[in-house]
Amino acid sequence: MSKSQELPSVAKTLFYGEFEENIVFPFPHLNSEQVEMGTAMVDAINKFADGQIDSEKFDRESLIPDEVLKGLAELGLFGMAVSEEMGGLQLDHSLYSRVFSEIAGIDGSVATTLGAHQSIGFKALLNEGTEEQKKRWLPKLASGETIAAFCLTEPGSGSDAYSIKTKAVDNGDGTFTINGQKLWITNGGLADFYSVFCKTEHDIDGEKKEKISCFIVEKSMEGVSFGEKEDKMGIRASVTKAVYFDKVVVPAANMIGEAGKGFKIAMNVLNTGRLSLGSGCVGGMIEGLKLAVNHAKNRKQFGSPIAEYGIIQDKIAKMTAAIYACESIVYFTTGLIEKGMHDYSIESAICKVYCSERLWSTIDMALQIAAGNGYMKEYPYERMMRDARINLIFEGTNEILRIFIALSGIKGPSDNLKELGKISDVSKVLQDPIKSLGVLSNFAKQRISKMITTKTFSNIHSDLEVYADNFSSMLTDFSVKVENTLIKYGKKIIGNEYPQRRLANMAIELYVQLAVLARANSVLALDNVSDEDKEYVKNLTKITCIDSKQNFMRNFKRLGGYYDSVVPKVSNAVCDKDGYGLDILKF
Repeated sequence: MSKSQELPSVAKTLFYGEFEENIVFPFPHLNSEQVEMGTAMVDAINKFADGQIDSEKFDRESLIPDEVLKGLAELGLFGMAVSEEMGGLQLDHSLYSRVFSEIAGIDGSVATTLGAHQSIGFKALLNEGTEEQKKRWLPKLASGETIAAFCLTEPGSGSDAYSIKTKAVDNGDGTFTINGQKLWITNGGLADFYSVFCKTEHDIDGEKKEKISCFIVEKSMEGVSFGEKEDKMGIRASVTKAVYFDKVVVPAANMIGEAGKGFKIAMNVLNTGRLSLGSGCVGGMIEGLKLAVNHAKNRKQFGSPIAEYGIIQDKIAKMTAAIYACESIVYFTTGLIEKGMHDYSIESAICKVYCSERLWSTIDMALQIAAGNGYMKEYPYERMMRDARINLIFEGTNEILRIFIALSGIKGPSDNLKELGKISDVSKVLQDPIKSLGVLSNFAKQRISKMITTKTFSNIHSDLEVYADNFSSMLTDFSVKVENTLIKYGKKIIGNEYPQRRLANMAIELYVQLAVLARANSVLALDNVSDEDKEYVKNLTKITCIDSKQNFMRNFKRLGGYYDSVVPKVSNAVCDKDGYGLDILKF
C-alpha cells in the first residue's frame, strides 16, 4: 500500500467490529536511517542533560535557566517538526515522539516548555499557515529565538472550547481588534508568538453569527499583558500565566487559515499535541521503572533483595508491561500516520488517555517500592508524581476525551442505523410488520453475520494465537454492544456519559491489544532479535492482553447495568448533603 494512499482510521473501524490486517500488519518499525538519527539525537540530549539539567533545582526554584533554553535551542529541539528549509530538523512523527519521550524522561518542565512551543504553540502555523506567514515566523521559531504559546483556554471555557469569549472585531481597514483573556497558558509571558483563538462575526444566511478564528499575536503588540506566574503543584519550572488582550490591533494578514475555521484548526493542533503527550508519558514511565528496579535490587529485607519478593515482582512486571503497551500504541499510531492515516483524532486521544493514566500508576508503584524513601523530597519520586499528574488534565481532560472517543467512534455505526432509526419503537414495528420487514430483515442478517463470523488474523505467530482469538471475540462483542447501545439510547446517547465511558474504555483496550499483538508478531519474525528478547516480548504481550481483557470485560458487563444506575443516585445524594453526610455518632 503506497504511502500517499489515505488510510482509514483504525480506531474508528473497531466500532464496526472490523480491522484491516494489511494496514495494522506489519508493525511500523523504524528504518536504519531513523535509528541512526534518533540514536545520535538521544545521545546528544543525554550528554547535554548530564551537565545542564538539574530537575531538583529547577523544581525548587521554579525556573529553567536561560542558558538551558539556549542549549536546547542549539540542539535543534525547538524546531523538531519544522522543515529543513525553514531551519528545523524535519523529524517525522515517529522520530519526533522518540526524541520527545527522551526529553520527558529527563525533566517534565523542560518537556512541557518544548511541547507547548511546538506540539501546539506554533502548530496551527505549521498546519494552516500561508507560505508568507511560514517564511516570516518559522525560522525564528525553529531556532528557538522566538518561543510560542497556544491560547485557547479561558476562565469560563475549558473543555467546552466553543464557548470562548475572547473576540476579534473586524475594523474594516485590514485589521482586527482583540479583547479578552486566556487562562493557564504554558509559556505565557515567556513566548513572543501566540496562536490566539477568538470569536469573529460572520454573515450566514442573512444572520450575524459568531465562529472561531485563529490569529498570530506578538508579545510586543500594544495591549498584550500577563498575569503573575502560576504557583503549580508540578512542572513548576515551566511558565504558566494568564494572557490579557486589551484592544490589541492585529493585521488581517496574521489570521491563520480561513476566517471562522479556527475551531477545526484548534482541534487538529490538539490531536498532534495529545500524541506527543503520550510519547512523553512513555519517557517518564521508563525513568520511573529504572529508579524502582535500582532500589528493588539494592534494598534488602529479611536477608534478600526486595526484587526477589513476589509482590514487588508483580509491580515491576506491571510497570514494564504498561510501558510496552504505551510505547506500542504511540508508535503504532505514528507509523500509521506515516503510512497515510490522516484522521487519527481517536487514536491520539487514546494515546493521551491510556499513557497518562499508566504513567500515573507507574510512578505510584515506583514510589511504593521505594517506600519511605519515595515519600521524602530528597528523592525524585514525589517530584515525578507531582509532574505526572497534569497529564491527565492537559490538552483535554481524560473524562472529556473518553466522551470524544465514544461519540466520534459511534458516528459511523449510527449513520448505518439511521434507516432502522425511522422505526421509533417496537410497538410500531408490530403494528405494521410488512412495512418494516425489509429494513429489519437486512439488519438482522447483518447482526447474525457479526455474531457467527468473527474477524480473525490470517498470519499470527502460534504463541500469540490465543490472545489474537480473544481479541477477535471481544471485537465482535464490542460492535454488537455499540449497536445495542445506539438502538437503546438513540439521539439521547449524547447526554448519557455512563455508556459513553464504557464504550470508550472498551475501544481503548481493543486498540491497545491490536497494537501490542501487531508489535509482538513483527518482533517474533525478526532475525536480528535474540530468543531471550523474543521471550521477553511474548511475556509482556501476554500480561498486557490478559489485563486488557479483564478491563474490557468489566466495562462490557457493566454497560447499561445496575452499577451505573446506582452511581448517579449516590452522587446526587452527596451533592444534596454537601459532602459525605453520614456520621457514626448518629447512625
